[in-house]
Amino acid sequence: MNDPMADLRRHPRSKVAWPVIVEAGGRRFERHTVNLSPIGAKVRLEEELPVGSNARLCFRPPQGQPLDVDAVVWRSDSDGPAFFFVSVDDAALIQVELGVGGPE
Repeated sequence: MNDPMADLRRHPRSKVAWPVIVEAGGRRFERHTVNLSPIGAKVRLEEELPVGSNARLCFRPPQGQPLDVDAVVWRSDSDGPAFFFVSVDDAALIQVELGVGGPE
């Protein structure tokens, strides 16, 4: 690969704006996702969360079942934190992989 900007991710991201409740550091935020993959999500959040901190993400897709996962803040970007899922069941992974709620 000669393209330095090539996307080397193992899991594709779906651009979805699902409602999500982020619980972290004793605080609770009601926001929307920027994108979602089977192993993580980016959330539109103005507040900065420390990289490595624990969080609970409670997704409420427009279709399908609610999805609650434990995560860690993997990265902090200008448009919000990126979370890495640390506990998610197989049914939830299938729901994310299928993009329930549809891409934006």
